Amino acid sequence: MPCKLALLFACHAAIAMLSKQKAYQDPAAGAANLVLRLGVLVLTVGTPCAAVVSRRLLFVLMPVGAVLMLIGAFLQPGAVERLQRHLATAVGSPILLASVFLLAWTGLSLLWTPYVDLAIERYIKTLGTALLVGVGVAALPDHIRASNSNLVSIGTAAASLAIIIVAFVAPQVVRATDPDGTTLQRATIGVVVLLWPALNALVLRDRIASAGSLAIVASVAVALVWTPMALVALIVGLLTFSLAVSNPTVTGRVLGGFVALLILLAPLIPIVFSPLLPNRIDPNGLAALLFDWGTVVRSEGLRLVTGHGFDAAIRALVAGILPPRTPRGLLFDVWYELGVTGAAALAALFWFAFQSAARFGRNMAPFALAALASVCGIGISGLAGAQLWWMTLLAIVALTFAIVLRGQFSTERVQAQVVATKRPRITA
Repeated sequence: MPCKLALLFACHAAIAMLSKQKAYQDPAAGAANLVLRLGVLVLTVGTPCAAVVSRRLLFVLMPVGAVLMLIGAFLQPGAVERLQRHLATAVGSPILLASVFLLAWTGLSLLWTPYVDLAIERYIKTLGTALLVGVGVAALPDHIRASNSNLVSIGTAAASLAIIIVAFVAPQVVRATDPDGTTLQRATIGVVVLLWPALNALVLRDRIASAGSLAIVASVAVALVWTPMALVALIVGLLTFSLAVSNPTVTGRVLGGFVALLILLAPLIPIVFSPLLPNRIDPNGLAALLFDWGTVVRSEGLRLVTGHGFDAAIRALVAGILPPRTPRGLLFDVWYELGVTGAAALAALFWFAFQSAARFGRNMAPFALAALASVCGIGISGLAGAQLWWMTLLAIVALTFAIVLRGQFSTERVQAQVVATKRPRITA
């Protein structure tokens, strides 16, 4: 009930913003902007708040919001030409090439994955989400109303408040455990990664006090649920932001290189660090995890090149093929499923992503780099990995940053200039 009240409050506030918009002289332009705003509302307000209540609503509301945004964008004049121009600019870019290669190699791995039926279904959903995000970002108008960014902050704040209410009203929900993360833990992770575009939207409009308040509310929500990886991701994001404020280019290069090397050298981690740990192995400790991980790496052989196929890691763990303490997360999953080829593609993708985020400009680069660092921290930690809900959440973050980016140019009013003119001479 408290979650529903928070969701209704957020929707009421967002709809009130919609009703205050001035009427457009062109009905078609007004309809286009209204549909676009509704899509932003569903994506940035409805989805984070609904994630506190249900896991499944994330998979329903995200495509609904993205499709509404697409409809609103295509109703705008010159939509097809704009889409073609943006796609032409993106073709040949390193980040797009790395993404296409990774998706292609993942699709090719379906030929040798042992769980082909489930893997095909999951791959189609992942590919559809990626295509929807790509087309959605390319179809957005070059300049959208800056007030759309307000919905990003409203949604993150409402979701944080809903989590705090649940933590006080129903503490048994906070104490619940799930290997894949409870509903509330997933919602908290969503708040951590969505916090950065929400703060960016407020800072771009010089609402520093509101940004500070939002950061405090989100931090309280994360602390109350006490999800260690969410706390670590929040701290990593804050450290990245503090470094990127002074020099985003260097920060992007250092972090991108570190993450890329970590992915490429992941199989060496258990081999190098296992001998450094005590001989006495705690069955629930780090030594046992590294031991089981090292056992898998040493027995792979040629599978280190090709991998076992998409979606094989979690299925093999459930089936008992992998040791019980096998690590879960991005570092293990990409090597086990896609081999060195997939790991190299993913490392290149993160390297180019950090470089691209560093070029957003000083107004946006620190926030984008902080979000990327938080995403890497959560993905490597083990809870998210390559799960479908995590992919969907990343899609929301990408669309949210696109909304903030396209709306930042309208944050300042153009000052009217007084031009002196000569009075016309009146002759009798």
